[in-house]
Amino acid sequence: TFEIFPFNFSVVYSVSLDSASSISISMTVNNPGADPLSFTTALHTYFRVHDVSGAKLLGLAGCSYDDNSLAGGGKNELQEEEHVTFTAEVDRVYGSTPTEAFIVDGERVVKVLKMGFADAVVWNIGADRADALKDLAAGEWKKYVCYEAAAINKPVKLAPNATWTAGQTFTRLTAAELPREECKA
Repeated sequence: TFEIFPFNFSVVYSVSLDSASSISISMTVNNPGADPLSFTTALHTYFRVHDVSGAKLLGLAGCSYDDNSLAGGGKNELQEEEHVTFTAEVDRVYGSTPTEAFIVDGERVVKVLKMGFADAVVWNIGADRADALKDLAAGEWKKYVCYEAAAINKPVKLAPNATWTAGQTFTRLTAAELPREECKA
């Protein structure tokens, strides 16, 4: 690790089963060194869906993002639609995102509450590139949505002898439990 990251640090990743319908994860980074530590990070969370073509992500309307898909070429865009859909490859880094987002898969909903992360990554490899990803079996690209709490656009700057903690909580809901302002989709 020291060859890749030539500075002292420690990372603690914690998982907490909060209830029958909620789980939390957190990441704590400690800088015991004498020099500042700067890093980017994302919690790579994949959510199983029935069929990605019917899934949607609510909560990012009005946020800007870098479109890193092959079609997007890194262009900065604005999420004008109320929800993100997955009809082709989606590979986006959203900056300065709200703390709450909702993954809707028919009647199933996962509320994602992020704490300490300014950004979010939304990803699904899509049909055209799925064969290139060797750790997915045939057709598995249709069965997930990736929504990652992230610190990417503005790296975390950790002073000497300081600690940084961030995390996210996932709560199972039904479509009827979506907050009213999210029901426009």
